[in-house]
Amino acid sequence: MKYSNDKIILRPLERADIADRLRWETEETEWQLWDGPWEYEGRTGGERAEKAAALERRLLARLAEEEPEDGVPMGLEICINHPAQTHIGWCSAYTIDEDCCISDLGDRYAVGICVPPRSMRRKGYAAAALTLYLQCLLESGLSEIYTQTWSGNLSMLGLAEKLGFEEYLRKPGFRTVRGGVYDGLTFRLNLEKFYHQ
Repeated sequence: MKYSNDKIILRPLERADIADRLRWETEETEWQLWDGPWEYEGRTGGERAEKAAALERRLLARLAEEEPEDGVPMGLEICINHPAQTHIGWCSAYTIDEDCCISDLGDRYAVGICVPPRSMRRKGYAAAALTLYLQCLLESGLSEIYTQTWSGNLSMLGLAEKLGFEEYLRKPGFRTVRGGVYDGLTFRLNLEKFYHQ
């Protein structure tokens, strides 16, 4: 399935996207300072290579899966319309439990977004992509959607507020990033605010 608005296209993973994802994982790494930085801090060269190999295996497995006709689209790639449908990142969903912990057994959905190329940020692409992704999820039957971040990720905090997310749960001192201690934050989408933005 493909979704689009005037700024971006959301579509399933294609084989050519894997090279972008691996390059972003290993070369264009500035985005890792903001998107789950605790997963990347202090990683050795060998650990980076292992992570890239694991990512490649996961993406190849995703390519081999049949795309469901209906249901929740758990991951879509972001392309801008011009120039030439350039691939710039991805949106994803994952399940969390009642304590807002990531869990395969969770029955609540949280969303994330990543736009690794710095040249593609601060242009409205992330807002357009996440808005479209939320619409897709709502149309697939979800009525309760969350997002999670840490209190030092000011860009994500601003985007969440802009789209109508409201703070749902705060875990004080939950994350240590670059020597600082930050809160873990979960937000729930206020549908009325989302539809009236």
